[in-house]
Amino acid sequence: MKYKCDVVKDLMPLCLDHEATKASEQTVIEHLAECKECAAYYEALDKDVLPTEEKKEFENNYRMLAERLRKRKIAWKALTVLVCCVMFACILYAWGYRTNSRAAAELSGRLNESSKLLGSYEWKKNCHFYFYESLACYEVVTADRSVLGWKQFDSWLNWPKWSLYDGIEGKSGIDVAGAVCHYRYDEGVQLFPVVSHDARIKTVEVTCYGKTETKEVSPEEFTLFTFDAVSGQINTVEATAYDAEGKVLYRLEDQEACRVFVPVEE
Repeated sequence: MKYKCDVVKDLMPLCLDHEATKASEQTVIEHLAECKECAAYYEALDKDVLPTEEKKEFENNYRMLAERLRKRKIAWKALTVLVCCVMFACILYAWGYRTNSRAAAELSGRLNESSKLLGSYEWKKNCHFYFYESLACYEVVTADRSVLGWKQFDSWLNWPKWSLYDGIEGKSGIDVAGAVCHYRYDEGVQLFPVVSHDARIKTVEVTCYGKTETKEVSPEEFTLFTFDAVSGQINTVEATAYDAEGKVLYRLEDQEACRVFVPVEE
C-alpha cells in the first residue's frame, strides 16, 4: 500500500467534514479500495458507531490533527502578511519614502559629491529644511513627513554665491545661503540663512514681517534667521551687516530678481 493505515485514518475525519483537499480525498478512496480493515473503520466512523476506546482515540487524534492544521494555517497567514509588508516597504522605498528626513532630503537631484550640509531647521515636527552648499550656489531641500514616511519635496530653490562673482556692485563679503518662505495652509515660515566671508562682519540684523533679529556671525559659518510668515502680507526682507563698532558694511538689495548683500560705500 502506498500510505500507512494510521495516516489514512488521520485523514478520514477531514474527508467526512469536507475539510480535506482533493488529493487527500483521493488518497483515502484509493486506500479504502485496498484495505478492508480501514474501509470498515471508515464506515463505522461515518455512522458514529465506534467502540468507546476507539472513539476516544479517534477524538484525540482528530484534535491533534486539527491543532497542527490550525498552527500551519496561522504560520502561512503570518508569512503572507510578512511578505506583503516587505513588498509594501520596498514599493515605498522605490517611491522615495524614507524613515528619516535627512535620508529623504539626500534624494534631491540637485545634490552632488561637492554638496555640503550647512544646517537644518525643523518646522512643525513634520517639515524639515536642509541647506546645502555646492561649488557655485546654495541649495534648499525640504522633507515632509506623512503616514507613509518622509518624502523629499524639491522646490528647486538655489542661490548663487555672489561672493565668487563680479556682480553689479562687485563681489560681496556675505551670501544669502538659500532663503525660503514656506506655507502650509494658513501657517508659514520665512527662513533667511547667511554665510559671512568678511572677517570684519560681527553682527547681522534681519527684519521680516515686522520683526527684527540680530545675531553675531563668524567667518564661513552658517547663521539662520527664522520668522513666522503672515498670510496675506508682502514678503519683504531687510538685512544689514555691521562691524564690531556698529558701522554698516553691507546692506541687502534686490538686483536682477535676486537678493544680494551690496557693500556700503564709505
